[in-house]
Amino acid sequence: MKQVIFILFAFITGLAQGQVKPAHKTLIRFATAHLGNGEIIDNSYIELQGESITRVADANKSRVNEADFDTIIDADGKHAYPGFIIMDSRLGLTEIDAVRASHDYREVGDFLPNVRTLPAFNTESKIISTVRTNGVLMAQIAPKGPGISGQSAAVHFNGWNWQDATIKADEGVFLTWPDRYRSTGWWAEPGKSKVNKSYGEQVTTIKDYFTEAWAYSKDSTQQEKNLRFEAMRGVYNNSKRLYVRVGWAKDILDVVQFIRALGIKKATIIGGAEAHLVTTELRENNISVIVDRVHKLPAHEDSPIDEPYRIASTLVKDGVAVAFATSGGMEAMISRNLPFQVGTAVQYGLEYEIAIQSITQTPAMLMGIDDTFGTLESGKSATLFISEGDALDITSNNIKVAFVNGNLIDLTNHQTELFEKFAKKLGVAP
Repeated sequence: MKQVIFILFAFITGLAQGQVKPAHKTLIRFATAHLGNGEIIDNSYIELQGESITRVADANKSRVNEADFDTIIDADGKHAYPGFIIMDSRLGLTEIDAVRASHDYREVGDFLPNVRTLPAFNTESKIISTVRTNGVLMAQIAPKGPGISGQSAAVHFNGWNWQDATIKADEGVFLTWPDRYRSTGWWAEPGKSKVNKSYGEQVTTIKDYFTEAWAYSKDSTQQEKNLRFEAMRGVYNNSKRLYVRVGWAKDILDVVQFIRALGIKKATIIGGAEAHLVTTELRENNISVIVDRVHKLPAHEDSPIDEPYRIASTLVKDGVAVAFATSGGMEAMISRNLPFQVGTAVQYGLEYEIAIQSITQTPAMLMGIDDTFGTLESGKSATLFISEGDALDITSNNIKVAFVNGNLIDLTNHQTELFEKFAKKLGVAP
């Protein structure tokens, strides 16, 4: 018998808890569909079969035979989005910032391109279930540390183990560029900047290493394999992207020159506190930017207080592709706020559908998984969610249904359970 599911709290709670099994063929009807490619369908049909989206159509211009579907989700007045993707994340690699033993994102050493984050990814992390509740269904899990810290991977958040959660293994290599100037103090009381007297020497060391790795990559007949240089091959044959953590404008220009000199075709900078000052160089060299955090203080004490909110808009308007992360202190804990940080960027000039694209299609393209993920299109993975309100607005975001690879996922977590517990005790309707 056909199950017609209206998106009401009780019904969807039962569905998410497995009381209703996911159907083989599902129709999501009448949702406002944000496709992830900058386009929107105000009244849509989204058809799912197995792990895939089989059709996305305008309900005002087409018809469906509802008898063909096992489950119909009535999403009239709701919003459908591709699963959000967070970049440069330590989700599943760390659990408690203050407990060092729970950190597994950094190894000892400065040049470790062969270190892989993927086997360290913990699918049982309690934090992961809290970010799914806000529509973040995928991530780039990345290493952290000086020099070359290792390789990142694309994962989804509905796996039994790291093998099951893998979307793309070892998709990028991470480099931390030295700072020409070093800040003192802390975020609440920034101190004066100091010149890094070792900057030139540190940059030379990085250049020498990359030059050796480039020379090694030109020969595939080595009798003895150098595991570290082997891991760098992908950077030069374009099968892996180079991600560079760098902030200041002069340092970014050094990175651009460095990338151009080595002929690296796929490169992205992370952070870019002053990236908005060098947009021409970034655009001309096809270098994208991952904005590391929107909710932060400006880079300089005399900068406008809203500067971090406007950087993404400035970059996009100047033709630079943008994605988002929540890197920095307590990043794993605030990863759940990714949609709301992007929502702030929308309030400060970033066009809404482009903002959605920056946490769906653009990160998928950066990681080379856009053939399967990142947009609501026929043939793509059925990884999406339905929100009762605007998913980028903290006051109306209310995720009711979410799928990962066609599987309906549980949206409860320890925080929602505590909320319901105390709402019941206090007699407050959840």
